[in-house]
Amino acid sequence: MILAFQFGGNARYGLGKTRQIPVQLYTRQSAKMFNLNYNENHNRRRKQAFALVLAELRIVMQILRGQSYYQTRSFETLREMIEQSASLYPDRPAFRYRNQIEDPLAVRTYAEFWQEINQLGAALLALGLAGRRIAVIGENSYAWCLAHAAIVCGVGVVVPLDRLLPENEIIASLSRGEVDTVFYDPAFQACMEKAQVQVASLSGLIALRPGRSGSKQPDFSQPQSGLLGQVSKPGLAEKTRHWLQLDELLPWGATLEKEGKATLSQTSIDPDALMALLFTSGTTSVAKAVMLSQRNVCSDIQAVSSVVKLWPGIRMLSVLPLHHTFENTCGLYIGLYYGAEIHECDGLRHIQKNLQDYHIDMIVGVPVLFENFYNKVQATLQKTGKDKLIRRLLPITQGLRKIGIDLRRVLYKQILAAFGGSLQLGICGAAPIDPEIIRFFDAIGIHILQGYGLTETSPVAAGCNSKVFVPGTVGHPMGGTELAVDSETPGEPGEILVRGPIVMLGYYQDPAATAEVIDSEGWFHTGDIGRIDPANGCLSITGRQKSMIVLKSGKKVFPEEIEYLLGQDKLIKESLVWGEDDEGDVVVSAKVVLDRDALKEKLGQDVSEHQIRAHLDQLIREINSRLPSFKGIRQYVFSFQDMVKTTTLKIKRPIEIAGIRDWLTRHKLRLRDITGRNLDEDHDENGKHE
Repeated sequence: MILAFQFGGNARYGLGKTRQIPVQLYTRQSAKMFNLNYNENHNRRRKQAFALVLAELRIVMQILRGQSYYQTRSFETLREMIEQSASLYPDRPAFRYRNQIEDPLAVRTYAEFWQEINQLGAALLALGLAGRRIAVIGENSYAWCLAHAAIVCGVGVVVPLDRLLPENEIIASLSRGEVDTVFYDPAFQACMEKAQVQVASLSGLIALRPGRSGSKQPDFSQPQSGLLGQVSKPGLAEKTRHWLQLDELLPWGATLEKEGKATLSQTSIDPDALMALLFTSGTTSVAKAVMLSQRNVCSDIQAVSSVVKLWPGIRMLSVLPLHHTFENTCGLYIGLYYGAEIHECDGLRHIQKNLQDYHIDMIVGVPVLFENFYNKVQATLQKTGKDKLIRRLLPITQGLRKIGIDLRRVLYKQILAAFGGSLQLGICGAAPIDPEIIRFFDAIGIHILQGYGLTETSPVAAGCNSKVFVPGTVGHPMGGTELAVDSETPGEPGEILVRGPIVMLGYYQDPAATAEVIDSEGWFHTGDIGRIDPANGCLSITGRQKSMIVLKSGKKVFPEEIEYLLGQDKLIKESLVWGEDDEGDVVVSAKVVLDRDALKEKLGQDVSEHQIRAHLDQLIREINSRLPSFKGIRQYVFSFQDMVKTTTLKIKRPIEIAGIRDWLTRHKLRLRDITGRNLDEDHDENGKHE
């Protein structure tokens, strides 16, 4: 562990600067010994100057530096990494997938994947897309992965988009990101037709293969479709159509390669230049767009691989959305680095069947996924009456492991069979998970490693690993990464800071926001709160940044976005949105303060609570229709009393939320019991007016 000390005082003697002193474990005594050692080894004048500032000595943060346990390959770009893997594992399957549920399983080897990357890349370069912004939107598929890889292997800047965004936000993202071309799932055909008209920068649209959503390939052959015609925008001069298809670009790219025209190998890649533009959660007009470089992502791949040991041929199941950096880095590119077989999941309803059919070894997921696995196992054990037997066996097998005898996969074979019999590793992130679930799965032979990170850190910054496994924590920093907790006392909570090559370039077109989170010493201020256990150096997350709501699914909701929409209604003076715990779930909830005068003007002098509720119900339905489903308001209350504010008129969120919860506790109610009701009124235990 490294502790950083801050000194104030005489600049003549180098004071007033940060000094980093390595210690095994900080105590007040170790600080005292440092002071004595300093005084013993300096001349009298310096001792006197130092004595003047001893009283100002304070710890400003605890710093951990991640260790590497395994040697990793050297590469600076994803193109270099994928080419290495294609050379090392040419005949190994890289992807197994179905375009439609009823289709037979298709396979692409590493050599074939690399060949198609080069073919598609050549076609894109010939279309004049070098250096352009190219978006990808659609469900997880081989075609999505191919498009993404071709873009980052030497064509331009990739802009992955969330397919669950409302149509207006998709179009706004394309416009704000100055996107030139879009690879899209045919399910987005109507959206792309609108984008073609509304997005000034948009020059080309490329349809991916029809996916499992049941979408059909667009018919570009009919003149009445309006999709043929001369290209009026630059960038597609060598093709005569504005609308293209992935499957026609591959053979064209193969021809271009044979002719030696526009090949990826002829392009140079700057590892430190913008590679990906990623929009965070929130309305496009206010959401931050994170800029990542090749070096950012490659450093994260190497950092994770230096502490978690996988093997060529490991079978992985891709479940989480590929547009998210967690799945993109951990589920796609780390898999490609190791020579894994990546199986595209047939959909959330088919996860268990895919685990069984493909005999999956590893899965990347969020807590709700592993919680569902756990609940199914427990329900099955209780139904079959084997729960008591398992409870007796677990401590026995745990004891045997301590003396080097591991019988887990033999004794718990029937339980493991529900997951295909081969599942042995899970990577969990995006939200906290119950440590008891991790302990249970570890006890039966499935190792779940909890990680921590953000899009801004490419994304993994810390995690349990092959050497450090402490359920309830997110372990140590990744290899080559520095992590700090900004607190004055070791073991006490503070803001989590991250430094290293995984830290983003900054926020797109927002230098002020970038300067707010990346300081002059290169530390990225996450806004999350955590503590480092002095005994083992493991990081625990104790709070979330500011007001952000983290749902059980790992999805993040920014209250300000919803509050802005609520505030558009003239009857609402102010609003507060937060996540309310409800039987283990996190529910997006709201409190609105109504304007009495505006209310009477709109609904009449003798307005009833029923009329108010009807108006607010309709308003919230309209707002929810404009948001992704996970962001929708699920319960609300209203009031006529102004909220507690700061001197700058900002609502004091913690005080307001605590007040609501205190009110509910006193009345022995849950928020759901009084949703749509007046919080100013007293209610009985059934939520009715007293």
